Amino acid sequence: MKTDTILVREYMKSLSLSFVETDSVEAVAAALVKRRELGAPVLDEQQKLVGFVTEQDCIKQMLNDSYYSQEHMLARDIMSRETVSVTQEDNIMHLAEQMIQNKPKLYPVLENERVVGIIARSDVLRALTQIRFQGKNH
Repeated sequence: MKTDTILVREYMKSLSLSFVETDSVEAVAAALVKRRELGAPVLDEQQKLVGFVTEQDCIKQMLNDSYYSQEHMLARDIMSRETVSVTQEDNIMHLAEQMIQNKPKLYPVLENERVVGIIARSDVLRALTQIRFQGKNH
C-alpha cells in the first residue's frame, strides 16, 4: 500500500495540560483524572520539556504512599526524564513503527524545543485507519 507522507501535525492534539517539577503527585493525579489524560509533559520556566509524567507513575507512587505512609512526592520525583519526543513534521508512519517497539503511548510534539502538542497511540491508529480506508476507495 503506497501512501503519501502523513505528518504528525495532522493528527496531534494541541497541548492542553502540562506540569512543573514542583507540582505534587496528588495535584498531577487529580489533573490527569479530571482531564481524562494518560499523561502530560513536565516543563521548565522556558516551557521546555524536562520530563513526562503518566497515570502509571502516579498510581505507583500513590500506592506506595498509602502502604508506607511516605511523605508527599513531587512531579520531579516520579517523572520520566528520558522522554521520547517527535516534531510536527515527523512522518506518522515512522512514529507508528516506533510505537510497536514498546515505546511510550504518548509523545510530546516539539517545535523549537517547546512542547506544542501531544500525539497518542489512538491518534496514530486513527491516522492508520483513515489511510487504510482511503486506500480501499481508490
